[in-house]
Amino acid sequence: MRGLVAVLLVVAASVAAAWFGGETWLAREAARRIADDPRIAAAQVAPLRDLRRIGLHLADVTVATAAGDAALPTLDLWAAPSAPTEFHAALPERMILPIGGVLRPVQAAGAGLSARISPASRMAVSRAALSSGPVTIDGAPLAAAVQITAALSALGPDAPAGAAASYAVQGQADGVAPPAGMQALQDAGLLSASGAARVFLTGPVVPGESRPQVVGLASDGLTVRLGSRAARVTGRLAADAEGRATGAIFVYTRDVQDWLALAAETGLLPKGMVALAGTALAAAAGTAPQLPPGIPPPAEPQQGELRIPLLLRGGQAFLGPLPVGPAPIFPR
Repeated sequence: MRGLVAVLLVVAASVAAAWFGGETWLAREAARRIADDPRIAAAQVAPLRDLRRIGLHLADVTVATAAGDAALPTLDLWAAPSAPTEFHAALPERMILPIGGVLRPVQAAGAGLSARISPASRMAVSRAALSSGPVTIDGAPLAAAVQITAALSALGPDAPAGAAASYAVQGQADGVAPPAGMQALQDAGLLSASGAARVFLTGPVVPGESRPQVVGLASDGLTVRLGSRAARVTGRLAADAEGRATGAIFVYTRDVQDWLALAAETGLLPKGMVALAGTALAAAAGTAPQLPPGIPPPAEPQQGELRIPLLLRGGQAFLGPLPVGPAPIFPR
């Protein structure tokens, strides 16, 4: 028995030595690559030395961006032995990040990123996730919690032209604070959003390769709440030959008048137009939508809901049957 235990101890010691030796090599290689890349710098690159994880600990990291150098006091990068193709990044609580083209101090509790790589699909990202507890920017609350996941999914027969990959996205954001200086929105309460969508791309996301273009968006339900107001959004969008959005968006809500009153309070809608806008929305909701080609019929509204259709076809946008202007350029 003692001989067996001795053998097991030798094996365990050998595995530990290989593990820690591997981390040492990884740290040296990462430090060399960082030194050769002018876009990134780190004061320290060290092995993580955690038996549950294989990875690196970086200190005083800076990353060049168009707005200036983003700064992270620490950054842990790791993978678990049980999932060697899934990589994680534990972000520090305090960072300097580019927000809206300007470097701003960001505080995020328990924030982390993860990405799973698929060796069978040219090392494409098959799953990615972002999560965080309370987030502040410039000391002002931004959100109480954020969680977003994206997973590579089958295209399906409803994929738009040019799509070669799609990602199923699920997300939830709670306790989102309105921007500072917008008193009417702040008085309305905190914002929350949750739901699922699909993003259609010209190819999967592969690290080191150029970013694929977005060729379609679809959602069967994104719910937005602001104080006592709620709305559910569904739809499908793609780009036409001129690059303008084509498709349909449907907004389901029982709170049309409350949303319009808020729009007037924030200055987005003249106060004298609230009643007229409400009449126009009710008329659009009561008209059978003339759907663009390839758009399936929308779900019927629930009792007490209005289903407001925004239709995009032929380069034009329509609120029900009423033309309201050119269709927007589809985001690529």
